[in-house]
Amino acid sequence: MKRVQFAVSPEIRVGGSVFTPTDMVAIGQIVGEDAKIELSTFQQLIVEMNEEKAEDAKKALREKGLCVYETGSVVKNLSVCSFCKGAEIEGLEAARNLNDTIAGMAVPFTMRVGYTGCPNACGEPLVKDIGIVKRKETFEIYVGGQSKTMEAKTAELLVEQVKEGQLSSIVQSIITLYQTQGKKREKFFKFVERYGLENVRKELGLSS
Repeated sequence: MKRVQFAVSPEIRVGGSVFTPTDMVAIGQIVGEDAKIELSTFQQLIVEMNEEKAEDAKKALREKGLCVYETGSVVKNLSVCSFCKGAEIEGLEAARNLNDTIAGMAVPFTMRVGYTGCPNACGEPLVKDIGIVKRKETFEIYVGGQSKTMEAKTAELLVEQVKEGQLSSIVQSIITLYQTQGKKREKFFKFVERYGLENVRKELGLSS
């Protein structure tokens, strides 16, 4: 019998990407004892189960308030901080809107976007492919971070003073550029190095 995989994560909330005990019980009951569940580094649980039961399971998980995503070469769900200063100050709704806009977009290589609600950067946005840092009422967007291998590096500032209403569309446009100009299996930080930070700004009509 064919097995398929999909990812499950909690709703973005104050406290970060936190599964409640109720969430965990629901996941176990819905996917069943024959499923395999792996904890990933993307703030996700990867579920592997029989294909014939998967769509019903996804629907049931969503009805429980959980988020379900595809696996593979897509933009992963937003990696976030804990919003320790509160939802309004740290931009919880901005983070949710951004996640709804970009999570699941197909890309040349698996992509991770990080968000943090203050300059303490607890969500480690500067080692993500794209990182967002909220500073008071505006946002900074960084690109090209890499946390793995001997090529690890911090991201570079692409644009600052971004208003909340612009945030999702700008990040989406960065990803769209990568979709159209990136090579197959080319990691995003390699794409930024090859394409050039200034060329990215120019293509998107941004100033640093």
